[in-house]
Amino acid sequence: MSITQPGTYEVYALKYGEKEFEACQFFYREPSHEKITLYFYLWCLLGGPFPILIDTGFTREDAEVREVSKYINPTTLLSKIGVDALEVPLVLVTHLHWDHWGGYSLFPRATFWVQRKEVSFFTGPVARYEVYQRVTNPNALSELVRLNYSGRILLVEGAREVVPGVKVHWVGGHTAGTQIVTVRTARGEVVLTSDASHFYRNMERRQPVQIITNLPQMMRAFEKIEELAGSKDLIVVGHDPEVLNRFQQVEEGIIRIA
Repeated sequence: MSITQPGTYEVYALKYGEKEFEACQFFYREPSHEKITLYFYLWCLLGGPFPILIDTGFTREDAEVREVSKYINPTTLLSKIGVDALEVPLVLVTHLHWDHWGGYSLFPRATFWVQRKEVSFFTGPVARYEVYQRVTNPNALSELVRLNYSGRILLVEGAREVVPGVKVHWVGGHTAGTQIVTVRTARGEVVLTSDASHFYRNMERRQPVQIITNLPQMMRAFEKIEELAGSKDLIVVGHDPEVLNRFQQVEEGIIRIA
């Protein structure tokens, strides 16, 4: 899976679990209780000096507690594209909800890039409110201190180049420090939205998710995503099963974006 063009990357989405919800839980002011399925992904970039992951996924223990079905350890999927989780040096954490940060322990040598606003928010006064505790893993959040002391947390502010061809961009909205990732590929600039847009419907219909820290920021994030993408066909949202239809599934659970 080598890169033929200098300065470009291959992008993979790895689907490692799923769960059924109701539409009213994921679309703002949506009255419908129609069943929808949420897919859980993390993303991997290949072709640079080392593999880069976007988000950590979560552990089997999390999957059992949260009643996630069809769980596969993300490290198993990574091994299928030639990546050893024990050797991954860098993970870009889009935000600190349980399904994006709960698997930090799967990557024992990684440095984690997180927006400073995100860490401040989830370790600050609001952390005592149940509404925020429902979407986080407190044990995983507590590890931020230990990891920071050991030099494995890098706090980001705003937009920043990670390596040539890969950038993070703060957008907020879903959480205080939600960041998205842009990746230069042979097909153009791919935007990995993570939960800045859970489903294509969120962004395309401007109908945001119900889990919001700042609604105006989330609406502006949709515009930012479209501005940054080389094409709307290169936008990869965070939890939509439709990702498997819009891109190439090369093996069960492994989707080649570009």
